[in-house]
Amino acid sequence: MKSKKIYLQITPFFPTPTRFYGPYIYDQVKAIERNSDFEVIVIKTVSFFDKYHPKEYYEYNGVKVYVFKVLDLPFSLFPGLFKYLNEKRFLKFLKKKVQIDTKNIEVVHSHTIYPAAALAVLLKKEFKVFSVAQHHGLDVYQLENGRLKLSPLANLNKLYKLRYFSTIANNVDVNIGVSNKVLEELNKNRFLKNKTAYTLYNGVDKNKFFKKYLQEKKRKNHFIIGCIGNFWPLKDHMTLLKSIKLLKESGEKDIHLKLIGSGPTLTVCREFIEKENLSHIVSIEKEVHHDKLNDFYNSLDLFVLPSYYEAFGCVYTEALQCGVPIIAVKGQGIEEVLKEDDKKTSLIDKGDYKKLSELIRWNKSNKKMVKYNFDIDNYISEYLKFLNDLLAKGNLDE
Repeated sequence: MKSKKIYLQITPFFPTPTRFYGPYIYDQVKAIERNSDFEVIVIKTVSFFDKYHPKEYYEYNGVKVYVFKVLDLPFSLFPGLFKYLNEKRFLKFLKKKVQIDTKNIEVVHSHTIYPAAALAVLLKKEFKVFSVAQHHGLDVYQLENGRLKLSPLANLNKLYKLRYFSTIANNVDVNIGVSNKVLEELNKNRFLKNKTAYTLYNGVDKNKFFKKYLQEKKRKNHFIIGCIGNFWPLKDHMTLLKSIKLLKESGEKDIHLKLIGSGPTLTVCREFIEKENLSHIVSIEKEVHHDKLNDFYNSLDLFVLPSYYEAFGCVYTEALQCGVPIIAVKGQGIEEVLKEDDKKTSLIDKGDYKKLSELIRWNKSNKKMVKYNFDIDNYISEYLKFLNDLLAKGNLDE
C-alpha cells in the first residue's frame, strides 16, 4: 500500500489539553485533512526554556503534535544565532522522534517567519519539499518581540531581524497572509524579493459557529454587546468603555456589555468601570473555551472590538457567522471581507468613541441581521487548488 503524502505543519500556535492557544491552526489542520489526501503532522516550536511542554509528543483531538524546543537567546535577541545547531537538532528530531520518511513530505507549512519558516527553508534545502510561510500578524518581521526596545542594541537587533527574516521569506516558495493587509506589511521590507504570495483568510468551522434561531424567542430586554480580546493597549477596550459611558449619560437604557479576556490593561479598565459607575451594565467574564463560544455569540445583539492593529481577527468572523453584526476599526484586515453596505454601520476611526456610541445606538434601534459564509472548507479548498497548481509546475525558483 502506497504511503500518504505528508503535509507537515510547523507552528508556535497549537492547543494542548490544558492550554487553548491557536485553535485557528487546529481548524486549518482538520480542514486540510478533510479536503485532501494528505496526512497532516504538526510540529510545535517552543522555547528551549519553556516549562509548559515537558513532553516531546501529545495528541489533541486526533492530531499528532510533536514538540521541538528551539535554542535561542532570551528576549528575541539576535534570533537564529544558534542556526546551525538548531538545524542539526531539528533534523535529528525528525528522524528519531517524529520518525518521518522524508521522501513522503510534499509540503511543509510554517506559521510565522521565525523559527517555523526558518525550519521550513531548511527542509526545502535538505529534501526539496515545497515550503509555505503563513504570516498571522501585522508585525510580520517580529520587530516588536522581546524587551529590548529601549536598549542600545534595539536598532541593531531590528536591522539584523529585517535582513535575516527577509532571507527566510525570500527562500520559501510561497508567503501567505491572513489578509491583504498582512501581505502589504510583508512587502514594505526593501530586502524582500519573493513575490509569490497568497491571501488565506481564517475561515470558520461551521459546525462550531452557527446561528441558533431557537434562541430568538429567549431574547432578553437588554441589548447585549460582547467583546472578546486580550486586555492589551492595541485592543483599545477603553474606547469601547468610553462609548458605553457616553450612552449611559445620554439616557440610553437596557444596554449591557460583556467583556471576555485577560491582560495588562484589565486593571485600568476595572478602575474606569468603577469610577464611572458602570458596574451594573458592564461585566468582565472568565475566558470561555473555544467550544463554548458559539453560545456566547448567540447571546449577543452586537459584537464590538475596537482594535487598531489587527491582521484579521477570528472573533469578528465567528460573530458574523452566528448572524451577529460587528463594529471594528477602519483599515484592519476584517474590512476586506465586509460587505459594502455593512461597512457604513460596522467601522469607526481609531479611538473614535463618539462614533462608536452612535453606531451602537443605531444597531440597537435597527437590530440588523447579517448573513456571512466564512466556511473554512471553502477557503482551504481554494488554497489547495492554488497549491496543487504550483506543485504541478515543479521548481518555482527563478
